[in-house]
Amino acid sequence: MVDKPSDLPSPSTARLRLALDAKLGLLTLAERLQQQWAAHATAAGLTGAQVRILLALKPGEVVPMRSLAARLDYDASNLSTVVDRLTRRGAVERRFDPGDRRVKALVLTAEGERLRASFWRDVTEDPGPLGPLGESDLRTLTTLLNLLGPGAG
Repeated sequence: MVDKPSDLPSPSTARLRLALDAKLGLLTLAERLQQQWAAHATAAGLTGAQVRILLALKPGEVVPMRSLAARLDYDASNLSTVVDRLTRRGAVERRFDPGDRRVKALVLTAEGERLRASFWRDVTEDPGPLGPLGESDLRTLTTLLNLLGPGAG
């Protein structure tokens, strides 16, 4: 678990202490989940950034580079470097945008679709740090996370 700094004051109430413990536990879990994700990416010969791109593209979809950069909250120049590597690997192809030939767009190749599906299958079949939880605990956790999801509070 992420450590509490001993030199800083503790929360002022029991509820805030519990909230801090929950936040630190969630941060620790998030780190472990990211490590699991990265391990599956590495096993597939991919980086985390490459996986994000492959998962953001849908088979048959042609996506302008700028749109993909915005979708992933990436700087367009950084995206180009990652896309170059995926292109060399044969996972994506650069094309002209059908709506504007001045715009470069990306599309998954058959190899990209295979890599995407293989990574997803591997990561979804591995419960990772959630493995010790039973079905009831997973349902409860999912419900709680949904309560805290987008638009909560």
